[in-house]
Amino acid sequence: MRWMSINQVGVQIIRLVVQLAMARILEPRAFGLMVMALVVLSFLEILRGFGTGMAVVQRDHVDQGLLSSVFFFNLGLGVAITGLLALLAPLVSAGYGDSALTPVLQVIGLSLFVLSAGDLQQWLLRRDLRFAPVAAANIIGTLVNGVSSIVLGVLGAGVWSLVVGNVAGYTMTTVIVWFASPWRPNAHFSFTDIRQLLGFSANLSAFNVFNFFLLNGDKIIVGRFLGAGPLGFYGMAQRVLMYPVTSVLTSLQEVMFAGLSRIKDDHAEVRRIYFRACAVCAMLCFPAMAVLAVVADNLVHVVLGEQWDPLVPLIQILAPIGGIQAVSFSTGTIFESQGRTDLYLRWGIFSGLLMLGSYFAGLPWGTNGVAAAYGIVIILLLPPGFIIPFRLINARISELFQSIWPYLWTTLVTAALTAVVQYGATLAGLPAAANLVGSVAAGGACYVGLMAVLRPDALQDLRRFAGVGRPSAPAAQAQSNQNDVSQALPQSG
Repeated sequence: MRWMSINQVGVQIIRLVVQLAMARILEPRAFGLMVMALVVLSFLEILRGFGTGMAVVQRDHVDQGLLSSVFFFNLGLGVAITGLLALLAPLVSAGYGDSALTPVLQVIGLSLFVLSAGDLQQWLLRRDLRFAPVAAANIIGTLVNGVSSIVLGVLGAGVWSLVVGNVAGYTMTTVIVWFASPWRPNAHFSFTDIRQLLGFSANLSAFNVFNFFLLNGDKIIVGRFLGAGPLGFYGMAQRVLMYPVTSVLTSLQEVMFAGLSRIKDDHAEVRRIYFRACAVCAMLCFPAMAVLAVVADNLVHVVLGEQWDPLVPLIQILAPIGGIQAVSFSTGTIFESQGRTDLYLRWGIFSGLLMLGSYFAGLPWGTNGVAAAYGIVIILLLPPGFIIPFRLINARISELFQSIWPYLWTTLVTAALTAVVQYGATLAGLPAAANLVGSVAAGGACYVGLMAVLRPDALQDLRRFAGVGRPSAPAAQAQSNQNDVSQALPQSG
């Protein structure tokens, strides 16, 4: 867990710094074009991987023939989808109503081929709980992406600085995982091998398609009906808010999936680890989102500049939702680790259709309306979104509430104090920068102080998560794998 924490924190810090730097260099329209391209890329990424890598991790036993078949299957899909995107880019651009998107899609599509070449190597490293090389590959790749983008942006490359940086970063990541992974494919391919994985991977990929529209339908609709400029603001707001959430959630989920898949039949242990992980997410993300919402005005003016003013209401609307999602999005780990991707798919279809309807409902009120509609539906979906997966492990919502309650009330206290300090600084006529620093410092000190006094379980859990290293041998037995996960959290009692 330590390495995945380093991975996520390192990657997200680099991305955040690069985004803030590029916001000073590029116009919002350039970011809007990039968001359009990344939405398309994200959708094709689902089809490219087809869930085979995760299926390999979930299986108890794999052999060289199966792995070689998966590698060439992924590589073939990557080549085919990259070529298809190059051919269909004009049609996709016409759908968005912006012809400037065509060459952007044709170039950034190269990322799909590059990712295909190293996808299985990354999943095998995760399967063996070798998270250190995965972290190194992602951090170095993100750094290459960021440096390339900033240099090209300063040189006046516009949106192409983001496009080239994206391809360069993924290329570096793939090169590193190839050096880190000892596995190499044989000249073998069999559809029979691929069919062994389809029960898991097909359902997972189908769910991911619906989940894609759940997560990206708003950006598609904003880009199509409101244009690249408003999409630039909307996309930037989501990036700023989701960086802290993603830093915590992704690192936990990657380790939890690999570990919980090995102990999936021990529901009591799965529940214990899951709820303690939710508590860690809540402890870190609740206060971050609350403080961001309170200081949004000063944050945007000081860090990004006046050209980004439309971000302020978007951050204020979406920040509380980001805190909720820090916990709610973790339920996917339960579906996947229990092998119930079929149920995951059905839930994805239902929730995805509701989300798509909400985006259109909010469209008449612009980006703020879309954000508000998104938030309302996320809240309405919370009860069934927890109840359905909880039945798989005999869990109760009351257990979840009990695990996150200490961080909910301390966050509310922190947000209130931050708002009071900000209001006082405004009355005193302090500059926006001083107001921002003082407000954030007061809120941070308040929350840290409360945690020091209360000493909740999640504080100890966070230290244990960050301290878990890789097992002594990649081929550890199932019981050893259970111990590796269990050591991340202390026993209850």
